[in-house]
Amino acid sequence: MSEYGSTPPPPPPGGGGYSAPPPMGGGPTGAAPPNNLVLAILGLLCCWPIGIPAVVFAAQVNGKWASGDHAGAVDASAKAKKFAIIALVLGIIATVLYIILMVAGVVSTNSTSTGM
Repeated sequence: MSEYGSTPPPPPPGGGGYSAPPPMGGGPTGAAPPNNLVLAILGLLCCWPIGIPAVVFAAQVNGKWASGDHAGAVDASAKAKKFAIIALVLGIIATVLYIILMVAGVVSTNSTSTGM
């Protein structure tokens, strides 16, 4: 009454066994959305009050994608990009205004000092 001498049962139809693991980063499109972290850090350097939310949203993208919240990851990616672009534009505008004011101040100072 020992089963050691008997043949093993046949495998189940369809290949049986363990299935292949799901591909990494799988999902509706197969690739995670860009996290825009570099753009967010540049925005942080240009205009930090608006750059902070950009970095926060950029940091959330990969975690949300890995946990299966694909819609949340795409939304966080879009928000990170939006805040980073706004911060970059405001930083560039502030820098240009600063340069214009500095040049105007230097020109007015030079014109009054040479009149003596």
